Amino acid sequence: MDYHDFSDDNNPFVGSNHFYSNGFVDMDMESDAMAHDGLHPESSDNDDIVESDNEDNNRRCGRDNHKNDDNGGDKDTRDNKQEGNEENNDFDDDEADYSVMDTTYDSIPYSVSEQPTFYVPTMTKCDTNAQFQISTFEILKDYKGTRTIYYKIENSAANTHILRRYNDFRSLRSYLSKFYPYLFIPPIPEKHSLSRFLKNPFNYKSDMSIIELRIRLLNYFLMKINNHPTLSTSPIVVKFLDPLINNWNSCLNSPPFTNLSSNSFLLVSTRNPTKPSPYFSYLPIPPLTLLKTFSTRLNSQVFQKLENQLKIFLKIIVNLETKMKNLIKTLNALRVNLVEFGAVLNIFSIMENQNYNIEKFGNKIDLNFLNIEILSTNLSIKIKEPLIIMKNSVIYLLQMLHFRKLKELQFVYFQNIIQKKQSRLKSLVNSINTQPILPALDPNSSEPISSPSLNLAIENMKLKNKSHQITVENLSNESKQQILSEIKTLNNELNSNLVPCFKFLLDDVQFLSVQVEKNTKHELKHLLQMMSTLQQNWKSNVWGEYFASCLDVWKK
Repeated sequence: MDYHDFSDDNNPFVGSNHFYSNGFVDMDMESDAMAHDGLHPESSDNDDIVESDNEDNNRRCGRDNHKNDDNGGDKDTRDNKQEGNEENNDFDDDEADYSVMDTTYDSIPYSVSEQPTFYVPTMTKCDTNAQFQISTFEILKDYKGTRTIYYKIENSAANTHILRRYNDFRSLRSYLSKFYPYLFIPPIPEKHSLSRFLKNPFNYKSDMSIIELRIRLLNYFLMKINNHPTLSTSPIVVKFLDPLINNWNSCLNSPPFTNLSSNSFLLVSTRNPTKPSPYFSYLPIPPLTLLKTFSTRLNSQVFQKLENQLKIFLKIIVNLETKMKNLIKTLNALRVNLVEFGAVLNIFSIMENQNYNIEKFGNKIDLNFLNIEILSTNLSIKIKEPLIIMKNSVIYLLQMLHFRKLKELQFVYFQNIIQKKQSRLKSLVNSINTQPILPALDPNSSEPISSPSLNLAIENMKLKNKSHQITVENLSNESKQQILSEIKTLNNELNSNLVPCFKFLLDDVQFLSVQVEKNTKHELKHLLQMMSTLQQNWKSNVWGEYFASCLDVWKK
């Protein structure tokens, strides 16, 4: 996400003719290109500048590897990137050193009582049962003595509160994806953009617009978790919202987080990743290159259609988000021009001895400036932010479909391995127990067979069986023992390990396919409803409100 779009307040040259009055234009263009090409909402846990990342996809492909340091988890879970992704050059977000410059403290309050008021979305009809909501933030020292932004989560039912860092939310979502790979885990806000850091390298993390944005999007995340029957009762979420747990990192080295039977999602049971099974150690990880050409009837008839629908929807969302960015930038430029025009009118009015008409016209220009400022804010909060949520949600749904397809590929790949071993076992057994196969003729009959072709066929079969019998009889005892030993090994491996493991994998793939199809369709329906609500907000609460306000100004 390009956080630099939300405000130019940190640019001291805005409104002047300075070279940097419009910011770093090239970096803005580069950031927009990253948002379109990467389309990945998350980066590594301890990083702070967004690049393309496929965190959930990597976890679901069995490539993740979370690490904690020796001090009880100094860093949040860190997931390896998929092959082909660029290295991440992000900066730590939570562990910001606010002592770098004194000017940093001017942009953010020290305590809750000093912070300005800002927009917190009112709870809609589906949110009325929510118990947990972020009301504000605090700046406290973490266990390393570093000033860190903590978001205050209030429990309205129990009248308690919890303090959690942004990286704690990222860690929570990461573990929910590992424990429930078949469920849709709602998105969280992204890391800071590179252009935001270049524009304001010393206090880019303390920008109030970013903090307010994160509060709104994190509230959406909590609302979705709280309304989900499975996730809301998950022991992971219960621990995260426990007011008695002050340090979230300290929980990561204890159950249930340490109960994962493997770091690879392809080597655990999809139905219960915490349940260890000796059979899953025999599961192969198929080459990811096979995914390009892999297709089954189930995938083509059901999940490929869902994937195509999501990709079309994602394209529409990205296009709308781009238009909203451009519109907000245009409105901000118009707002600056109106400020300058209003100032000119005020000076002109003074020069004309407080001319009433000029002063009245200048007041209307000032009111139009305020209307444009309100319109720009409403576009960011009521239009652009829902588009960001929808975009990231569609990306996570596509990753769910990708993971399901990978599990099905693993199933087919494993099935081929078993069939090859069974074929090998059958050929070894036949090489030992081969018997001559002849037509059912009466051996005591001396009458010749009248068919020349049948006589020729019988002679050929006799020669073939005779040569084969000679080959078997010529085998040494040592070779026969080796064949018998291989037969026994293959038979034990198939019956005791591979076939039971295959049955477990079959159950997992069936369960995963049913759940992914159901959850994907349910979430897609919800996203379409969000799009419908967004259109209604545009007509009534955003553009409609602005148009009515402008008419009211000029009527007076």
